[in-house]
Amino acid sequence: MPEAPLRRKLLFTDWRDISCGYVQWRAPDGTAVGLRHPPEPQVELYAEPRGVPYGIRLEARPATKIGPMDDWRGWGRIIHDADRGCYRTWYLEINGSSKLGSGSASDLMSPDSVVICPTETADGFAWRATGRTPLHVPGQGAFDGVTFFIDPVAPPAERYKFVYCAQPPEDVGARLFAEYAQRPARYQDPRIMAGGRSCLFAATSPDGVQWTPIPEPLLMHHSDTDTTVYWDAALAKYVLYTRMFREDRRWIGRAESDDFRHWGPIEPIIWPRLDDPPDYDLYLNGRTEYPGLSDVHLMFPMLYHRFTERSEIRLHSSADGLAWNELPGGPVIAPGPPGAWDSEFLGSGKDLVPFGAGRVAVPYSGTPYPHKYPRWPSVFAAWQQGWAWWPEGRLCGLVADRVGEFWTAPMVPAGRELRLNLKTHRAGLVQEEVVKAEGRTLADCDPLKGDNLAAPVSWRGETDLGVPPGQPVQLHFRLQAAELYGLEWV
Repeated sequence: MPEAPLRRKLLFTDWRDISCGYVQWRAPDGTAVGLRHPPEPQVELYAEPRGVPYGIRLEARPATKIGPMDDWRGWGRIIHDADRGCYRTWYLEINGSSKLGSGSASDLMSPDSVVICPTETADGFAWRATGRTPLHVPGQGAFDGVTFFIDPVAPPAERYKFVYCAQPPEDVGARLFAEYAQRPARYQDPRIMAGGRSCLFAATSPDGVQWTPIPEPLLMHHSDTDTTVYWDAALAKYVLYTRMFREDRRWIGRAESDDFRHWGPIEPIIWPRLDDPPDYDLYLNGRTEYPGLSDVHLMFPMLYHRFTERSEIRLHSSADGLAWNELPGGPVIAPGPPGAWDSEFLGSGKDLVPFGAGRVAVPYSGTPYPHKYPRWPSVFAAWQQGWAWWPEGRLCGLVADRVGEFWTAPMVPAGRELRLNLKTHRAGLVQEEVVKAEGRTLADCDPLKGDNLAAPVSWRGETDLGVPPGQPVQLHFRLQAAELYGLEWV
């Protein structure tokens, strides 16, 4: 089995890199007493914490919003193409309208034309069309919920993949439903069992311009909003996140595939929390990864409030894409003030992309109308798209309001020097030591202060780690009125 690549950059979006520590029990004379076969007679022991973190918490940070974009017609996902130096997206145009492939306007059966439209922008705001490809899909209708991705392991003819939800031809729907109805109940969607026949379809392309539909649906599933599909290199599988419907609420589910065309069952992974009000839905998944860090799985789920028909966007993280947690700190994207273009209902987008020097951003949509407000043409046209951005690496961080300490799990440094993404109050500081390395103690560390995306760590003026190359190290941090977002080896 090949060795895992060295991790050059770590972000604190979960607890995976922070050691839990342990307690050493000691007798009154200081002797360590182990768990098994303690000496007699029994005496009262005292606890000595060893590497147990304290005084820190994880907290998501709210984004800064910009927008809206000009002439936006896409759907949810925007990728950054570094080779072309631009942002790109694809959307469906049904009978000449981009509005007929989404939401309440997506009920048109047997349309006259279905076209995949690529667009791009250099600055993230002014979009221009770069082509149009008619899609020959007779018998399909009610198109909705599109997504796309660039497949790094596909043959050249199928490098680009476009996925969408649609009603299949009647004979195909009947055949697939006969199979679907034999599934265990846990893998059945009540909307399909009640008569719906929605499927996920796909088309492939060598260049993102000329598209060829895959005739057979990928699976029978009702995903009329946000679906994410990507190749997971760590699992060597395709992964799909999509909308589910359980307990009369929207949940988020996940499935896997070895070949993209045949999918396993959709399993629930995120659903409304029991400490949230009972009228909440987890609507869109907004799954992405941090740019350049495939092991930092992130999600921007849209939380829908049925009482007001408003929404907000929170942040979830995962180390493997399977087990997810919501990050504390509240919504990271919230509705704007009354009268703003995004003042009522928000939709989460993806991907998280570079957005100018020292910033990353994710697209999001918004409207000044509640979600189920009657959709006159002016109401539907009010949907617009904007950007939510953060300083690089600062979606979530470790916060010490007063004094906190923690120790990392052992790691092999991917460089000889260390840079920290940090922010402190004027009375705050951050110090770091390399455990058991001579001259690299907390007392030797030159205090770091201020607001810096890549502050160099030094010990009495020296920046080298002071350990032999390739040797695993454990780092010990002390934070005082400070926020630490990540570290990077250089």
